[in-house]
Formats: sequence, structure tokens, C-alpha cells
Amino acid sequence: MLPIVGYTNKLTVEPGETIDVMVSSFGAKSYRPDFRQIIQGDTNPDGPGYKDKLIDLDLGGARDAIAKPFLPGSCVLIPDLDALGQIDEFTLAAVVKPSLLDGRRRSIIALPGLAEIGIDEKGRLTGVAGGACLTSATPLSTEHWHIVSLSYSKSDGLLSLAMSQDHDAASEPPRAEVISAPLDRTGETAKECIIAATRGPDGALTGFLDGRVDRPALFNTVVAPETLRNLLGDFALLRRQRSLLGAWDFSHKMTTQTICDISPYQLHGQIHNAPTRAMTGWLWKGQELDWKLRPDLYSAIHFHSTDMYDAGWDVDFSLTIPKDLKSGVYSVRLVPDGDEDNAYYCVFAVRPPRNKPSGNKVAFLFPTCSYLAYANHRLGMDVPGTEIGMGRAVELDHHHMFLQDNPGIGFSVYETHDDEMGVFHSSRLRPIVDLQPKVKSFLGGFGSNIWQFNADTHILGWLDAIEQDYDVITDEDMHEDGLRLLQRYNVILTGTHPEYYTRNMVEALQGFTDRGGRLMYLGGNGFYWVVSFNEDMPGIMECRRSEAGIRPWEPGHGQFYHGFTGEYGGLWRRNDHPPNHLCGVGMTSQGFDVSEPYVLSPEATNPRVAFIFDGIEGPKIGDFGLAGGGAAGLEVDRADAVQGTPGHALVLASSTRHTDIYLMTPEDLLDPTPDWSGTQADIIRADLTFFETIGGGAVFSTGSIAWAGAMAWNSYDNEIARMTANVLRRFNDETPFDMLPQ
Repeated sequence: MLPIVGYTNKLTVEPGETIDVMVSSFGAKSYRPDFRQIIQGDTNPDGPGYKDKLIDLDLGGARDAIAKPFLPGSCVLIPDLDALGQIDEFTLAAVVKPSLLDGRRRSIIALPGLAEIGIDEKGRLTGVAGGACLTSATPLSTEHWHIVSLSYSKSDGLLSLAMSQDHDAASEPPRAEVISAPLDRTGETAKECIIAATRGPDGALTGFLDGRVDRPALFNTVVAPETLRNLLGDFALLRRQRSLLGAWDFSHKMTTQTICDISPYQLHGQIHNAPTRAMTGWLWKGQELDWKLRPDLYSAIHFHSTDMYDAGWDVDFSLTIPKDLKSGVYSVRLVPDGDEDNAYYCVFAVRPPRNKPSGNKVAFLFPTCSYLAYANHRLGMDVPGTEIGMGRAVELDHHHMFLQDNPGIGFSVYETHDDEMGVFHSSRLRPIVDLQPKVKSFLGGFGSNIWQFNADTHILGWLDAIEQDYDVITDEDMHEDGLRLLQRYNVILTGTHPEYYTRNMVEALQGFTDRGGRLMYLGGNGFYWVVSFNEDMPGIMECRRSEAGIRPWEPGHGQFYHGFTGEYGGLWRRNDHPPNHLCGVGMTSQGFDVSEPYVLSPEATNPRVAFIFDGIEGPKIGDFGLAGGGAAGLEVDRADAVQGTPGHALVLASSTRHTDIYLMTPEDLLDPTPDWSGTQADIIRADLTFFETIGGGAVFSTGSIAWAGAMAWNSYDNEIARMTANVLRRFNDETPFDMLPQ
């Protein structure tokens, strides 16, 4: 277990800016913070050795450690309902499709203090008002939509609960089940409306729904179920009803947090904890697959009791980044009760100033989108096939156990919610316990077994070892500033696994190389999935894994377009930006056991690449490493002219004959025959690739996540580190490359 965890409000900050730190105790009584530059995070005794640097910055000394809870669960909050005044009669209604009925009480729509429609422990619909509770005889179904309502008639003194279940095959509208009971109301009022949750006795949100809600509405009269069905099916008709107090159309402003009321009262609200918008609704029957063309068919929100956007912890302290601090990867380290071994690291990047270039001409691209995608992932614990894909038993450390004990921390986009729907969103506004140095993983191969951030510190450690000055810029920086930022540099170096990219990012990087920039892609499985940010919700990322690709879940029929931006999700290969065009290679296979060396090709003798092989002998290179024992492995990329590899690109070396744990990517596997594994298929390989660009730039791609682990072998004194230094030296020389040398 981790006795203390924390997070910052930013993953990128420039000198002079202030960053907030939120901390919670999970057993610690006190903690002492300090400020450190992270240089090399791998603690493998066969590696170059852990290295960080203490920065002299007063963070206030020891502090009390206060326990703060995780509060997951999404809903819609609509305030100011008291503006409606006394509601003598009412009908509260919605269309709902629950996705999980597991013995927990759920709320569909609530007017706390007045009325609520919910689901009981047996999956039956309930209606509560004035101390009375009605329960349906028929349970709800996770397979169908239900039109539900709770009405009170003052003249009759009756409370009525109604439910009709839609069946696509039915030839006529379903008949509603109606339960009524006498009720003598005493003038209760409501100050808010909550959709997909309610308030507990302490005022906290509770009763979170797992499922979809569409077309919730409130009337000041009794509306019969058959009339209600027609009104909810036609918002144009609904908004003209004189009895309408509120009708919330989730198809409006779907890319924002705003929930729009189409009634004249304009009782607008907001989503809480980022439920999934732009989801197929009650009226969707496959008529349109792009929500932007028929938003009325995508008027549902899918809520989850496990959704997490912002942990919302109080700020413990803030620090201002010194104006003279050089760019790099830093951390606020939290030492609980004097226990250095259980220190927690809140990692972030200090970028160069926005309005003043640092003068450095080399930048490391800190892949925060990929860190978010894997944030708090449980692949070794919740995915049964992980051990098979690793070829060994899973290694667990204390951060893995913390994730198992604290599911409320939120998931990565590799998990599913409790209802088995894929997790579309990941946020940095919560602790990310695997975004730390010293953390082991499941997928890093024999040896160090590190992944994402910690594997990337092999590159940071190499830059330190060769005394190379560099800046650190994040994916968010590149997304926001684009080529304006990248054009400061001669060379951009990627991390080991820059898998997740927004359109702004991939186009900025392409623009950089087209205009003479030099790209060193030091990883594998890069530039693979489309992701998007939300301008109205800083710090959250969306990924919908549309079509093909190595994916733990599918987004579901009709839900391939991102809710944040409306762009088509899935692979960049399917979105006119194949990685082969950008960097010469694209994802071809993965396996997490043994890595292999590269074998030099005849093209390695081409004079165009003589600078790369200065001091390098063959025919094999990289038959060593901290990530599987070789330089080519874990996830590997190949050159492929059909997928966009430039015709003049040189494949300098390739790996051969990986183990049969390495399998073909689904997008390449058109016919599932038995010969598509590492020992059988020629296209399962890592291609070391180089090409020049039309603007005088160049690209060097390793096509392997394991490359950096080989760089770090023998404390960076080896041929892979030497070759990488050769490339960096020439790439940082501003002499233009010749696109078509004679």
C-alpha cells in the first residue's frame, strides 16, 4: 500500500508560474515535501542507477497528512429549481436504459426533498415522494429503453409510477405498467434536479446510475404515459407545452459541460465527473453514424458510478517555479513519516518560457497523452491474457495493490467500467500512481520491466550522461502551441511509446519535419490512436477505439466519433495520418517477453547514413538491453510503402524471428491463419529506418519500445547509445539534409 499519494493541477508549467499540490493520507500521519529533478528512474541493479537531483526550494517543511476520499460517479446537476416556486402537481419523467443492475440502489432522476425515480436492489423501478414509495412489479432490463415517470395529482391525491419498456420488434407501442397510491403532500419543494444520482442525508451525492438517460423532463401537471411518450419523442412539440417546467436536451452543446434546458425557464445545468456524451439515444436505430449530422439521435448520456474527472481535493500547498530553473522533468516528492522508501512523486514537466526561447535546440517530447491513456492501468490484474502475453508471472508492487484497494481513483482507457463498457476518458486531475520513478510494470519485458514514464527516463538519463542540454515539452504544449513551439528546435526526441496523439499534435510534428526539423522517434507503437482534449474541461482526454487496432474494448455501434471534438476515432492509419508517413514505420506486433537484436541490411552501407554508423560494427547490433535482453522488442514497427513509408527511406536494420508471443496486429490480420506469429511471419519485425525530408530535415526511427532499454545498458556505454548519439549530433547540425542525393 501507499501511505500517501498526491497530484498537481498541471503536468506542464513554465518558470515563474505557480503549481498547486493536493495530498491525501492513506495511513501517513505527516509528510515532508521536497522538490527534485528526475533524471533516471529505473532501480534495476543491472541498470545505470537511479538518479535525481534535489532543488533548493523551501516547500514549508513537515505538514500534517489529511485523509481525503476518492468520490467517483457522474451525474447532471441542475441548480436554482427553487425559482419555479411551489409545485403543487408534477410529472417527473425520463427515458432510461440501465447498463448494470447489481443489487445497489440507483437514482435515475431526483428532485431532492420532493421526488425521485430510482432503481431498487432487485432492479425494480421505484418512485418516492412525500414519504411514499412505489415499486414496479416488473424489473428493468439492461437490453431495452424504458420510459419512466412519477406523477402527483393534487385533485386526486394520488402518486403514480409508470414504466413502459421499448422493444424494437414490437408492432405497437408498449403498454405502460402503472402503480398508484394515495398521498397527502405537505408542500415540499426542491432546490435542484439531479440526473443519474441523488443526495444522501449528509448532502453528498450518492446512488449513482450505471446506464443511459435520455430526454429527462419536468411538468407542473399530470401527464399520462401515452401522451408522455409522444412528447418525449418530439422535442419541438414538447417545448411548446404550457405545463413544461424543464426539459433537458443532452444533444445541445455536447462538447461542453453544459446541459441545456429547452423550456422557457432556461434551467441549465452541468455534468459532474465527465459522463460520456454523444451516445446513441432512445430514437437511434442506425439512421446515422455521425452524431454531428443527427445530434437528435445522440441525445443520451452514459453515466457510470466509476467515472472520475476531478478528485476535487483541497490544495495542501502551492509552489512557484523559480524563474531561472532550466527545463526538465521534475517532481514534488512527498516523504511520509520520514519513510524515504515510501516516498510519493508528483511528476510534471517544466517547459521553457512561452515568450522567450531557452536557446536549447534539442527538445524531449514528454508524452503526456500516452501517460494519461495508461494512467492507473490494471492490465496485469484485471486482464487475464496479460500473463500469457508476458510469458511469465505478473510482478506486483505496492502501487498495484493500492489500485486494487482504491478503484475510486479512476481507470485508464485500457479498462472497462463495472458494466463492461470501455473507459473513454482519462484525467490528470487525480493521483496517477504509475507516473512515478521507481515504479515497475507488467509489460516491460525481462529485466527492468518498466513502462511509459519510467522507461522514458532511460532517455532522460542518456541525455544527462552525454551532457546534452535540452528542453522538455509535453503533448499538451504541442497541442496548444503547435509549430510555433516546435520551430525553436533542430531536433525533437520522442519517448519510448508515444502512442496517443491529437490531430493538432500529429499535424504539428508533420509540419516540423516538412520544414526542415529533425525527428528522432526512439520508440515503438507511436502515433497510433486518435485522442482529443476538451476545451471546456482542462486535463481530460478522450479515446474511442473505432475499428481495428489492438484494443481492450469497442466503443459500440454508432459511437465511433469523439464526443469532445466530433472527429472520427480509432487509428491514425485510418484517418489519413499513418505513422509510416510521419516517421517511416508503423505498428506491426507486440510481445512482452524477449527482445531481439537488429541485423544490419545492405542499406546500412549507403553513404547517406555513414554518420549513423560511425564506430558501429555489425552484422548484429543491440543483442543486450534492460527491456527483454535486446534492442528490438515489446512493441515493434515496420516500414511499409503501402502504409506511407517514403520511397527513398532506408531500412538500415531489422529484427528477425521474434518469439511466438509476438502476434500480428488486428489491422494487418485479414485472414486468421496459424502463420501470423513471431517465428512465422516476416512482417513481425522492428525496422531501423532513416529518410530525409523535403525541407532539409530528416527522420530516424527505431521502431522498438525496447531501444531505450538497450541505450541504458552498461551505463550508456554501448553501441546503441553510441549510434543514438551519432544521430543526435548530426541532427543538431543545422546543415540541411539533401532530399535526393546523387
